[in-house]
Amino acid sequence: MDSLEKLNIALFGLGRAGKFHIQSIQSIPELNLKCVMDLNESVAKRVAKDLECSYSTDIDEPLSQNDIDAVIIATPTKEHHQQIQAALKANKPVFSEKPLGNSLNEIDSCFELAKQTDLPLFIGFNRRFDPSFSSLASDVKDSKVGQLQMLRVTSRDSPLPTMDYISKSNGIFHDCIVHDFDMLRFITGKDPVEIYTLGSSFVEEIKALNDLDNVLVALKYDNGMIASIDVNRFASYGYDQRIEVFGSEGMLQAENRLPITTLLSTNIGLLKPKIEHSFPTRYREAYQKELESFKDCLLKGIPVPITHHDVRMSFILSELGEKSYNENKPLSVPKN
Repeated sequence: MDSLEKLNIALFGLGRAGKFHIQSIQSIPELNLKCVMDLNESVAKRVAKDLECSYSTDIDEPLSQNDIDAVIIATPTKEHHQQIQAALKANKPVFSEKPLGNSLNEIDSCFELAKQTDLPLFIGFNRRFDPSFSSLASDVKDSKVGQLQMLRVTSRDSPLPTMDYISKSNGIFHDCIVHDFDMLRFITGKDPVEIYTLGSSFVEEIKALNDLDNVLVALKYDNGMIASIDVNRFASYGYDQRIEVFGSEGMLQAENRLPITTLLSTNIGLLKPKIEHSFPTRYREAYQKELESFKDCLLKGIPVPITHHDVRMSFILSELGEKSYNENKPLSVPKN
């Protein structure tokens, strides 16, 4: 495709993920939102009218259109695998929110199909594209803190998601902690050899869904490095996202972002503004940068940065993290 042309995008799903993808598409000159799809026709029709694009209530119509250049999948998680398969079979490059599927077989089948059709399959692990986190990872790769010894990842949600969302989310490991596993792999370039999980539920409605809202994961590596991930479904003070890397020659920290940086100092102390309220604002740049990367894969032929192996390992670690909690014991991580 000529680099001066715009890519016509079909967006599947107009829920919370679809909304921030619309913002990202609108901010990238090379992308044009051609069609939106949602099962709720009134929602699809309203959004299409506002954005001056076409709409559909099923995937078949946009996938049959020759002028659709690529598909973005932001539907509920259970729909991802089938829609990815359908899009690739229709010769459409795919960007999909995680998870790709509910099993390694589903993950492998999609990437095999992408390989057979020679089409990009880009899975959205957006935190890799966050400016602070990507800068931290770059500094680690440049050995600025020497030999890595300990990593700490904190990921606490705000606001508390609805129970309807949580009930369809595949649980806290595949919905939330999968991002943190991916960040550890992105930063260190290594896979752990052992994983151990502790967890609990303080929100009764989450407990009733047989899910957790408070989780600590410890990971051990073959070179002696250790890492921890602490996750909670609700932090009353805002969307808490931090990473700390400790090494033989120093420490790196990616701190919470403040929407306002004014600091008040008085005789009673210091007063800082609250941190970002939720993920759409905290990761606004990351969502845009990952779509810019997807666009470059299509227009410039750049390889997809998140590989089949990356997606497999994040899934495997999420499965093992949950299994470790259920069995209340450390588990070895198989080599892949």
